[in-house]
Amino acid sequence: MFAMTLALVLPGAAEAAATGWHDTAWGESTDGLGRQFGAAATRLDRPIDFGDSYADLVLKNYEIGGYGFIVFFQMDKRSHGLKRIQIERGRHGAVPQVAKAAFDALVADYGQPSVACSAEARTIADQSLVEEVWQRDDTTVRALFREASLNTLDPYLARAVGDFVTGYTAAGLSQQLLIRIAPAGTEPDDCHMKK
Repeated sequence: MFAMTLALVLPGAAEAAATGWHDTAWGESTDGLGRQFGAAATRLDRPIDFGDSYADLVLKNYEIGGYGFIVFFQMDKRSHGLKRIQIERGRHGAVPQVAKAAFDALVADYGQPSVACSAEARTIADQSLVEEVWQRDDTTVRALFREASLNTLDPYLARAVGDFVTGYTAAGLSQQLLIRIAPAGTEPDDCHMKK
């Protein structure tokens, strides 16, 4: 199921410039996306502000690696067309075992990422960060997991030695697990370490 999803995320070279995820086109309107996804889409009463974009249409409980995520269609504030797609796990559900399942689904379908990086938390107030990026044709897929944990070991990269450290989360600290899909060259390039 997720393999089919990513096949649509990472289209063939002929379609890459115009096509995003599930045959969405960059620049497409909210109304067009609403027609495309029908009853699976939820129109929000008030848009969510993402800085350079907003989301007024979402897909709830979209499954990746056996866990539910929310898909935010981020619309450009100037053109009101589709700028990027952000697939996010709720903060309380953004835990190491869900991150592992999502990253493993990407790795299983597409092999090692084009670029990967990580940063270990050094104090309880820090966050560990794991980021993997796939560059395919004119599309960038970025998977990111930030964990605020009492365990300062990197929770995901431990898979390289066949182990996975789950640790436990420090109460009240925010975590983040998301996958962003965007046209190539439109996302920050802050992950430079080759895997």
